[in-house]
Amino acid sequence: SEEEEEDEQEEEEEEEEVNGGGSSEAEGIRKLAKVIEKFGEVYARVEAEKQRQMIELEKQRMKFAKELECQRMQMMVEMQVQLEKIKRAKRSDSNGETMLCLILPLIL
Repeated sequence: SEEEEEDEQEEEEEEEEVNGGGSSEAEGIRKLAKVIEKFGEVYARVEAEKQRQMIELEKQRMKFAKELECQRMQMMVEMQVQLEKIKRAKRSDSNGETMLCLILPLIL
C-alpha cells in the first residue's frame, strides 16, 4: 500500500512537471514571440532610417549634379564670349591692316 502511495505521488509529480513544463513552455513561447515582435519593430525602424538616408543622399547627388551642370553651362557661355572677342579682335586687326594697305600707297 505504501508502494502504491509512492507510485501515485511520483505520477502526480510527473504530471505537475509536464503541466508546469507546459506552462513554462507556453511562457517561453510568449517571450519568444515578444522578442521576435520587438526585433521586427527595430528592423522596421532601421530600414525606414536607411530609406530616409538613401533619399537624402539622392537629393544631395541631384543638387550636386545640378550645380555641376550650371558650372558647365557658365563655362560654355564664357568660352563663347571669349571666342567672340577673339573673332572681333581678328576682324578689327585684319580691317586695320587692310585700311593700312589702302592708305599707305596714297601717302607714299
